[in-house]
Amino acid sequence: MNRINKTRVLKNNVNRLTSTFSVYQSFLPLSVLILSISLLLSSFAIPYNVLAQSQPQLQKQVEQPNIKASNIYQTQTIVLGKNIKNLVILIPNEGHEDPTVPKDLRVINQQYIPQNAIVNIGTTVTWLNADAGHRHSVTLVDNNTKNIVYNSGRFANFNASKPFMLNNLGTFTYSGPSYDRAVPNYKMNGSITVVNQPLATNSNNTNTAASSGGVRNNSIDTIATLMVPSKLLSKTISELKSQDFTIDNQHSFRSIRGGGSAAGGDKQQVLLVLTSSGKNLNQVTSPLAQVASTLPYR
Repeated sequence: MNRINKTRVLKNNVNRLTSTFSVYQSFLPLSVLILSISLLLSSFAIPYNVLAQSQPQLQKQVEQPNIKASNIYQTQTIVLGKNIKNLVILIPNEGHEDPTVPKDLRVINQQYIPQNAIVNIGTTVTWLNADAGHRHSVTLVDNNTKNIVYNSGRFANFNASKPFMLNNLGTFTYSGPSYDRAVPNYKMNGSITVVNQPLATNSNNTNTAASSGGVRNNSIDTIATLMVPSKLLSKTISELKSQDFTIDNQHSFRSIRGGGSAAGGDKQQVLLVLTSSGKNLNQVTSPLAQVASTLPYR
């Protein structure tokens, strides 16, 4: 083949190759896009399925009522059912003390009991000051709007704050200054999450007649807590029962102070979960404050 013919054949092959490349080039972006989408969907398949399976379990886990004292002590959280209308949050003795100071003066491992609460919409909450010799105040903030929705003002020890009904869903944080000159910048913090709770709180007490007044377990509508030195447990329980409280359950723990003291009671402490029914909050907090004032916390 002469030089001219070889050149012509080579030119034709180059033209066909260029044409073919142009065709593939026009389809390349679309094919790459389709391939990318396929890979993306396949990569999401497993996580999505896991999420779809875990969400109901998580929801059930979050909303399952739990008023066990051991759980409140370990997790600092209580979960209330739809039948609970009132929650009394305890400010324990020495709850105002900063836990980061070298010498821990606290008795229990939380600033409020419970420090975190999950409640049904429409629940009324109040804070009972059992911190001997110290005033307190509580400010509640809606995390969604960042607005203050409640301010208790100062209230003295062995008194309760004015009650507040939680009518909106969402998470609320509350805080209060320690009013302790030794730690002027320290704040006590807690949270309340308001949900549409489909489940009811069941009593852990096995007695049919829950108190001297014959309150039935399935009719409880108020939950409260109280911290008691173990050496005074029997006496305190007797006093609480005389005021128509039910001792739903309890949890023993060692005082953070370890060695015990006049302000901390003895080494061993007991966290009580109390229930009541058919009473307004004042009828609950007044006798509870009276019992708390007899405890040897100074």
